Amino acid sequence: MILNFFKLCKIIKYLVVIFIICGDFYSGFSQNLPAYAQTVAQNPKLPKDQTFSKHVDDFLHCLIKATKDDCSRIFGKYNTVISREFDFKKLYFVSYDAVEDLLDQAVNEAIDSLTLFTLPRLQNQKNFAIVFNEKLLDRVKKKYDFHALFNISASSLEDSSVVKMKFLVLGQGKLIVGYNRNAKIKHPDYNFATGKYDYRELFTMDAKKDSKGNLGLFNIKGLSNPEGRPQWMKGPLNVDIQSLIIHSDPKGQKKILIQYDLFGIKEKLIDPISIEKLNGE
Repeated sequence: MILNFFKLCKIIKYLVVIFIICGDFYSGFSQNLPAYAQTVAQNPKLPKDQTFSKHVDDFLHCLIKATKDDCSRIFGKYNTVISREFDFKKLYFVSYDAVEDLLDQAVNEAIDSLTLFTLPRLQNQKNFAIVFNEKLLDRVKKKYDFHALFNISASSLEDSSVVKMKFLVLGQGKLIVGYNRNAKIKHPDYNFATGKYDYRELFTMDAKKDSKGNLGLFNIKGLSNPEGRPQWMKGPLNVDIQSLIIHSDPKGQKKILIQYDLFGIKEKLIDPISIEKLNGE
């Protein structure tokens, strides 16, 4: 009887050791995943109504580590400015196929760009941000229209030449977009008053919640050169566009609340425009 008891104790001891070893292996493995991907690994079952969330999870598992040299080439003369916003050790790339899968689902579920860019699953993680380079953005533009305030490409009002987005960085509570030059454009989707907007070489903004818990993009500021001082984005009639917030009107319909400064802070509600495929794809 006593002998069997000692054998049982020895078996339990071996099991504990195996459990610890397995636990250490899993911990080491999960540390190599971006923060939200760790959460998915630990909680593989998602509620059935979170279909788009599942696509976001799959998207995050496709992230590829970016090197410091990669980032320097992409960001060019704004490399130092962007290094103050993000830890370059936590920047990642993603393939076009992964982006396409995510955007196809966004189109199917009538999701707009502001909702996509402020998704907590993409923004509330401190361990990663995703870099879209010019080549990837060019491919995305051929198939999708984001109907965003920041277009991947637009025509300059001065000479009708193309103003192109060179990069976009999404994550860590930020959205940053870079263009090839400064130019005034006329936006086809937000044609208020003059419909004219000043595109700067770099725009930075915070993706977060307001005091009422509404998600949005705040502190929208542009830089005309790396040594310049950030200024509010200029919209029609030279107003300062400060934030775009996901909002519900009195009837409970989803709207975008634009906060701008024109002789004082003012607000305007507009309808969101869903991301769409081009050419009837």
